[in-house]
Amino acid sequence: MNPLARPARLPMLVQRIESSLHTRTIALARRESGSTRVLVQLGDGEGRLEWKEAAGTGAADPVERMVIAPGLAWLAKPKHCRLIIEAGSTGHVAEIADDTLVRAVGDFAESATLMFMADSDMGLTLSERKPAHERIRTSLEAVIEETGRTQPGSTMAVVAHLRIILVQMMRISGLEETAGAGRGEDAHFLQRFRQLVEGHFRDHWPVARYAQALGITPDRLHAMCTRELGRPPKALVAERLAREAAMALERSTLSIEQLSHALGFRDPAHFSHFHKRMTGLAPGRFRKMLGSAAQSGEFSPPSFADWP
Repeated sequence: MNPLARPARLPMLVQRIESSLHTRTIALARRESGSTRVLVQLGDGEGRLEWKEAAGTGAADPVERMVIAPGLAWLAKPKHCRLIIEAGSTGHVAEIADDTLVRAVGDFAESATLMFMADSDMGLTLSERKPAHERIRTSLEAVIEETGRTQPGSTMAVVAHLRIILVQMMRISGLEETAGAGRGEDAHFLQRFRQLVEGHFRDHWPVARYAQALGITPDRLHAMCTRELGRPPKALVAERLAREAAMALERSTLSIEQLSHALGFRDPAHFSHFHKRMTGLAPGRFRKMLGSAAQSGEFSPPSFADWP
């Protein structure tokens, strides 16, 4: 184990992930109260988060979440969390105390959206958001500097940098755009649906379960998504999963079987069928063509754009 070395009294604990020749494990969310959020940012390489669901969820086995660079993952109050980092990976890992989060969210027009986001597990791809990725990385480095030595205003500075990180995450996720896409109550449901998808697309929830979690009927969810986002909810969830699969096949060194498991498919054959339906290619063929395209440039993989 390679636990964070900072004392628990700090408002935000950030550790650099330095490149290494070996796989490493970092223990996180070790505070007995469980009152921390976990943020992982990777600039290179890949990693895997493992944690226990909160009591009462019925999950007996650890939950896994892949993080592939450039990208980040956010966990809301995980228990017994650990990060397994593959060789050659670089980035940062942070633990955030509840009171620090509340102060960073503050009292602004966007505060409700920020807190809703912070209370949900999510993963974000940053390959097309390099400026935002750099701002997040810079803020994490600034927190390391502020907490590394005692100086006036350090806690205030840490809160300010966390607010910058949260705002960047909100912009990347598109939550503020979704909030304005609809009108009134529909906008609220669309915002919550998007966040639920980020947290559960690997769990392969049916549309009816998303609707149940939102407290609305599947027909209403279908109507809202079709009207405001141009696609039914089932298609939106499938596109999110396909985008994650394509990114993993391109950047991850995991086998097809390992990727199938990490993406929540019951077996590699099911994953292959899904991927071929979405892209026209089986996962292995897709990966080989990506490798050839790096040299020839003749293959243009399907693009699964983010939600409108």
